[in-house]
Amino acid sequence: MPLFEKFYIRVCETLSMNTNNNWQPATDGTNKKTTRLLAMMAIMIGYVLNPLNGSLAVTSYPILSEHFAVPYAHLSAMVMYFMAATAVGQPLAGGIGDFLGRKTVFILGVVGFTLSSALAGLSDSYAALLFWRVGQATFSGVIMANGMALVAEVAPKEKVTSYVALLNSALVATTVLGFTLGGMILQFFDWPMLFLLNVPLGICALILAFFYIPKGQQQPANFTALSFIGVPVLPLAMALQAIVQGEPYWLDLMLFVIATAAVALAIGRSHSSRQQFRTVANFPFNLGCLLMLTAIALHFAVVFTLPAWSAAALGIESGMMGLYFSLVAGAQVLASPPLGRLLDKHGDRYLRWAALAAVITPLLLFLFCLNGFTLALALALFGIGMAASQLIAQKTSLQASPAESRALAMGLFSSYRSLGGLSGNALAAIVLAGFSTITSEAGNQVFEWGIFLFVVPLTLVLLLLPARLATAKRD
Repeated sequence: MPLFEKFYIRVCETLSMNTNNNWQPATDGTNKKTTRLLAMMAIMIGYVLNPLNGSLAVTSYPILSEHFAVPYAHLSAMVMYFMAATAVGQPLAGGIGDFLGRKTVFILGVVGFTLSSALAGLSDSYAALLFWRVGQATFSGVIMANGMALVAEVAPKEKVTSYVALLNSALVATTVLGFTLGGMILQFFDWPMLFLLNVPLGICALILAFFYIPKGQQQPANFTALSFIGVPVLPLAMALQAIVQGEPYWLDLMLFVIATAAVALAIGRSHSSRQQFRTVANFPFNLGCLLMLTAIALHFAVVFTLPAWSAAALGIESGMMGLYFSLVAGAQVLASPPLGRLLDKHGDRYLRWAALAAVITPLLLFLFCLNGFTLALALALFGIGMAASQLIAQKTSLQASPAESRALAMGLFSSYRSLGGLSGNALAAIVLAGFSTITSEAGNQVFEWGIFLFVVPLTLVLLLLPARLATAKRD
């Protein structure tokens, strides 16, 4: 069959709503493995566009500040609004994916992200750049919510967590690569190339998705008001950004309260929304989401604080700090695959204790026993603790989500993740803003608040989750 004709048939099958015309992988064992590998590659490329774009953009902040004549502090809006738009877009896109088809919506997300990236690179003002960056965040939320749900369809049931672990490793590795790659690009090109780089990656993910991601069985899902549950995060991000910049924030807080009340009222007044909420937001799922929120919040608070704090506390230069940071990311990349296999084979009975120890020990080292060696040890342990906590959270939420609303559930889960990043970044920024210069005491305050606000609930969830899951299985 000519390639163009084959591609045309795949396009028609992808966009078609006729579930009787589903494409399935070939029955030959080798072809199945190849098809599964290429389908995972499509999902993985799409999934890592969000973190890659984030770390690439960070390298350009000083240049953007000078190019657009914007105060450097105001560039934090690119982080705040990016996370908020991701949190808003994921449950909305997940609900649409469950209703229209996850493969179809995944592909539309890739197309939207690719176009937004191209237009961001062509922006001639900071406002335009910020607008298209929000577009990137929104469409990357579409990709991530439906991509995670597609993993459960592509991967063998007994290896789902292992596949998720590979996805996490790719996510972390791509984040680290983005910092290095961004610096190299800026040595030879101007800042627009950082955004235009996403275009060929998006095209590659699009082609692979058309050919190799199975359409899957259409589920009897409804699109309800529950999909709008992430909307209040946007005015919350605006309020936090105003606090960081020392600007009035009461109007943004009022909008947050109004948006929260409106979404709650819409869900409460709709029978299908209430029914879907009871099905999706079951207790194990909520615990998994809360575990992800607290882990990511702690991660963002620590990572935002360490560069300036380590220079004040230990005299570590920024260039050397990059090597120390690689220990966090490297530990996550290396630990995720074996931890995923451990979860698949033996569950989280022992891993939850290891995760807890690997989260608490680094914070104690930061506060009481810090030198160059203990900093390196703390960062490596912290990376392992983050990998273990996030895998437990992802496996719990994925298994607890109903098949007919899995993309919506993963959208909600990813919104918790974005909300965690927003919370951790805001906590660190607000605490550090209270000091005229960054000192060791400033960093210690961030860690102390992080223990109180994030580590305590994270500990409670890890202790409560296994007992509750055991009860659910007996029932």
